[in-house]
Amino acid sequence: MLALLGKHRWWFLLIALAGAAARLFFVLHLSVIQGDSEVYGELAKCLALHHYLGLEKSTGWVVTMIRMPGYPLYLAFCYLLMGVKNYTGAMCVQIFVDLATCLLVADLARRLFGARAARSAFVLAAFCPFLLNYVATPLTECLETFFTVAALDAAMVGLATRGRRWWAACGVCIAAAIYLRPDGGLLLGCIVIPMMLAAWMDRRRARELAVSALLLGCLALAPLAPWTIRNYRLFHVIQPLVDPHAADPGEYIPHGWESWCRTWFFDYSASMDIGFPVTGEAIDVKDVPDYAYSNPAQRATVQRLFEEYNVKFNITPEMDSEFAGLAAESRREHPLRYRVLVPVARVADMWLRPRTEMMPLDVHFWRIKEDPHDAWCSIALGVLNLLYLAAAAGGVWLLRRQKLWLALLLTYPLIRSVFLGYIGANEDRYTVECIPVVLALAAGWLGKY
Repeated sequence: MLALLGKHRWWFLLIALAGAAARLFFVLHLSVIQGDSEVYGELAKCLALHHYLGLEKSTGWVVTMIRMPGYPLYLAFCYLLMGVKNYTGAMCVQIFVDLATCLLVADLARRLFGARAARSAFVLAAFCPFLLNYVATPLTECLETFFTVAALDAAMVGLATRGRRWWAACGVCIAAAIYLRPDGGLLLGCIVIPMMLAAWMDRRRARELAVSALLLGCLALAPLAPWTIRNYRLFHVIQPLVDPHAADPGEYIPHGWESWCRTWFFDYSASMDIGFPVTGEAIDVKDVPDYAYSNPAQRATVQRLFEEYNVKFNITPEMDSEFAGLAAESRREHPLRYRVLVPVARVADMWLRPRTEMMPLDVHFWRIKEDPHDAWCSIALGVLNLLYLAAAAGGVWLLRRQKLWLALLLTYPLIRSVFLGYIGANEDRYTVECIPVVLALAAGWLGKY
């Protein structure tokens, strides 16, 4: 890659400057600081001021384990350099991280398809709006994407050169990804799978790859030891990763409500209308679609429960029990819908809908008459997303005989998609870590034609 950069240094520099300017525009004019961003900001503030991970309550700062420590540590470092709660400074640093991601995407494309594809990949990544918009929000996605593509790139070199240092670098990148988000651990298994395939294809490499896999796993998981010890000392639980509900031990979670939502939630707009406001804000039963109900009795029950909730904006254990009953009834009456159709629709929504959750656009992109500006902007972004995926499919076709590289590139997006579909997640940002793979494959097809 260094030789390619040296040969076309002015071209890469101009594209990088234009990409940096686009990201700076997003940071200054389209930044989003709300929800999880504010939680991370508060955790980082506690780290910067008091040197432990905590949240501010009415009684003072209280230790917590609701988030992995990676991103709070990053924000705290930025706070120490540029001032507490300086989100803009932290987002400006993310500009450089994301440009490094663009270079890694170009390197992936170069190794797969050649120098021409590398240049195409750099342009695609530099101006991809679905990477730009996560630079302009204090969330884990920008850093998580960088470490994901860095791990994949290092794994590709490790498979090609048999160099242990590349597997060590890959392990460090996976460790960083896990410290940012617990689902970063999926990356470890998704890289071990192509290592097993390589060992099966060439039995002479079995021992070498087994040792490399051991090194990879140790480096990826070792940093979890101090975090696990910390959690055991403070909360008396053995928990190396955060709770799936982002809750501290003993904290009340309305599991029944969440179970009922998982029986029909697949579109991101449902999360915006109903999922995110609970608890603490009013919700409208009219936002619940007809397919959420199995029968008229369920509709009446949900309407009554929503009315009760809207009085105090809180789901009581009694209400939660009723929602659990509704969820059990829906699963019993429509097992195929619950186990297959809804998860598939959920994954399709995360991959195919306009990726506008971090943009000032209405997520109900089909309401063209009510808001034509937002609708047509969203539709245009949705078409762009489809074009990326179509071009990536062309890249997969070009690599159809390179089974090892296809396994390395596609295992992670596939397994991550299945995982997200069945845990009930339906936010666009949960698939953003897979976009570099899409862009690298798309660049291969575009570079050929």
